[in-house]
Amino acid sequence: MKNSIRSIKEGNIAKRILVLLMDAVIFAFVMFCLIAWCTVPIANSAFGYNTKQAQGTNYQLNSRLYICEEVDSDGNKRIIEPNQTGTITDGDLRFTVIYDYSSEEPNFYKERIRYYYLNYKTGNNVMYPEGKNPEDYKAPDYQEKIDDGKGNLIPKSEFYTEDWFNTNFGELNDIKSLKDAGYSATKDFYYSGYYSALNKDITKIQIFIILVPFVFSFGIFFIMVPLLFKNGETLGKKFGHLGFVTKDGYAVKKRQIVLRQIALFVYVTLCTFIVGVGITSLATLGIGVLIYFVATFISKTKRSPADYLCYTYLIDTKNSVWFESPEEEEKNEQELDEKMAKYQAHKEPNKHLIQVGSTIIDEDIKKEVEAEKNNKQKTKK
Repeated sequence: MKNSIRSIKEGNIAKRILVLLMDAVIFAFVMFCLIAWCTVPIANSAFGYNTKQAQGTNYQLNSRLYICEEVDSDGNKRIIEPNQTGTITDGDLRFTVIYDYSSEEPNFYKERIRYYYLNYKTGNNVMYPEGKNPEDYKAPDYQEKIDDGKGNLIPKSEFYTEDWFNTNFGELNDIKSLKDAGYSATKDFYYSGYYSALNKDITKIQIFIILVPFVFSFGIFFIMVPLLFKNGETLGKKFGHLGFVTKDGYAVKKRQIVLRQIALFVYVTLCTFIVGVGITSLATLGIGVLIYFVATFISKTKRSPADYLCYTYLIDTKNSVWFESPEEEEKNEQELDEKMAKYQAHKEPNKHLIQVGSTIIDEDIKKEVEAEKNNKQKTKK
């Protein structure tokens, strides 16, 4: 058509980032409220989450391979994190290796490693506070028998002996040997059946605690809310005057919005949970968001990967004009052509006609009226 009035202006990156931050704050607030008020209480009552965490912490402390950093007002113990001490990484696992070895005498660490193998794992001569149950300070499976390498099952107390320890670790008189022994002991503890199974249970509960509010909040704010608005906006996008149209510049379909948001959900979920629950997940999520924005920024039309997947286009709704369909656009353009044709037909033989408000008058007549008005004003003076 000659007189198209459709005009699409893309949403700029700065406004997108601002809108994303607004949506993220609302989403995070609701999600963490759900975690604190719903899933954590459910996890405690239904799965014994706090009890299992406390049990795992006690296992760590009783083994003497880990050291308690602090005890809060509720009596909960906090284990020193790997990044606060010497850290050894094995694949996806991180092991705390008993403090920083350079800060204490080597014998301090040697005795802790000896204690783990010869006392904690075997249940022999376990030191425990007066009045406490000694069984609580022994490995839960200390009574189980172990293969001696010759096909014989023998008690752990007969397997982990002084001779075994000296053969496998030697004197441990230097930092390197201490670190190697600490790594072996911590890895052995981590992979022990009783602790490994407990840790897996705790991780599953943590995923439940986070994933349920995550899915619920995402579904409400990024799928349900956009369906309430004509242009598929989230609350942040509505405030920032950003909305969606199709790739061709027409009104977006509900199914496109749903598909787009589900694609985002899958992407964000993978970035958050692909590594596991914890700091590494947040780092992966941050990297994932950065990659997403870089991909959007380098696109010529500033369309995101989700927009390419769903044939959508994020626009500035305040400064754009678009239509429901090509048919509606054609109808509007035809009406505009008809109006322009009538105007041109009227204008050619009446070149001096001008419009004043809703009245069309001759330009020369207007000048005469204004001159007469000025003369009357001069006469009054």
